[in-house]
Amino acid sequence: MNLLGCLVAFAAMALAYLSSRNQRALARPLGRGARLAAGVLTVVALACWVVGETTLPGIFSTLTALMLGAVALPYVLWLLKPADAKKSR
Repeated sequence: MNLLGCLVAFAAMALAYLSSRNQRALARPLGRGARLAAGVLTVVALACWVVGETTLPGIFSTLTALMLGAVALPYVLWLLKPADAKKSR
């Protein structure tokens, strides 16, 4: 369950990042549906972690996985598509 919780938390952060106005991966950010899906996936990640651990460690493990995804995803995308790359139309 812990691995599933990590994967779901990373998917939630990916959707949250891609629905942000400041994202650089897509030409236009994803809509409200992606933000809603990110929230649902966050709750699912929390449920996975709480089932795998007890309540308090599950909450903190979920927050840690979400923070790791929120920090790592922009850097990974920056490596794939640097900020100084010209936009092609």
